[in-house]
Amino acid sequence: MREETVHTGGKINLYLFITGRRENGYHELDTLFVRLPEPQDTLVFRPADRETGIRVACGTPGIDLEKNTLTKSYELYARATGFAPAVDVELVKGIPHGAGLGGGSADGAEVLAWLQRHNPEPLEALDLNALAARVGADVPFFLASGASFAEGIGDILIPAESGIKGWYGVLVCPRVHVNTAWAYAAWDAENPSFSLTEKRKADKNNRSSYQCFYGMNDFEGVVFAANPVLAELKSQLIQAGADVAGMSGSGSALFGLFRENERAAQAAEKLRSSESFPAVYGPFLFED
Repeated sequence: MREETVHTGGKINLYLFITGRRENGYHELDTLFVRLPEPQDTLVFRPADRETGIRVACGTPGIDLEKNTLTKSYELYARATGFAPAVDVELVKGIPHGAGLGGGSADGAEVLAWLQRHNPEPLEALDLNALAARVGADVPFFLASGASFAEGIGDILIPAESGIKGWYGVLVCPRVHVNTAWAYAAWDAENPSFSLTEKRKADKNNRSSYQCFYGMNDFEGVVFAANPVLAELKSQLIQAGADVAGMSGSGSALFGLFRENERAAQAAEKLRSSESFPAVYGPFLFED
């Protein structure tokens, strides 16, 4: 094994509905994942001079170097396969932490992919997918290629056409951290007697029916109430000409989708001068 450097982008949810609540506390979702070309995390894998185990180095504050998605991926894979090579991983974060972009899940998926590449007896695809779901609900998506509908807790994937190929994206990441566990708890408190309504489930066989959901996210009510700046930034995206704007995951990142690059570029420039000083990425072209 030699040193390897990989780059991984995050995701946005073009829409997100909470469709059920399990007895174990997990929530069922109906969502559409799309990969982002930027921002990106960088992972450098270096074979280590010891018998086994993974060590993670990262300069970003708030990252637990002993317990994270990288170490969890490694440990679960090693237990399942017996393959546990010694490796050091340097993680350089480009995807903002706590923004709902799935950066941690993407990093965990890269560790699984690295192990699969080097394992003389790699896991079958279904077994790998099941293991990835134990790392995190959206980790299986980052092992897939292309846009995907996600159901269950986010682990049941159906390949999709995003419907935004040729569109331009602008991503806004304000200086706000939204804890996913808090967001679910806040949503539960607002919906104590929640029951599924079929009208809120997208018809996967009819693209025109699910495109009307783009930009809708069940978390927005509770997250925006606690963080009004996010509602204001979404409003600014729409005012700047976004054809669709929404929050990704449980927040705090917001995305705008534009049919024209010029309007996307103008929106990005305007948002970069916002008083809330968000990080702004784009415009970038969606090719999926």
